Amino acid sequence: MRLLGVAAALLTIAASGRGASANWITIRNETGKTIVVQESVVVNGQVRRGKAKNLLAGETLREFVPAPTVKRVEVFEAAQPNQAAWSGNLNCKDENQVFSVANSGGKVVVSPVTGVAKK
Repeated sequence: MRLLGVAAALLTIAASGRGASANWITIRNETGKTIVVQESVVVNGQVRRGKAKNLLAGETLREFVPAPTVKRVEVFEAAQPNQAAWSGNLNCKDENQVFSVANSGGKVVVSPVTGVAKK
């Protein structure tokens, strides 16, 4: 009997529509070159850099974001690792999002991809 009660509780949670949030941020490398993506955060007034992640041409980086936030991101070209090719904020909403890293007019640009399936 107890197992039946636990199963009913689990089914109720699963059927509750918004039992668990699934906010995935995907960064897609469309530059044709290897890039390095690095997030930074401010803690107690000091900038702390996260782990740098290499992305080969065409690769994606996918990260779970538990709540809406603004991420500070830098993109480096592997050939020039000491100078950011792009830096800026990604407005991470309460939904799945894809951001494209591409070349435009000789510069690296990061932009949201529209038409991505929402959660």
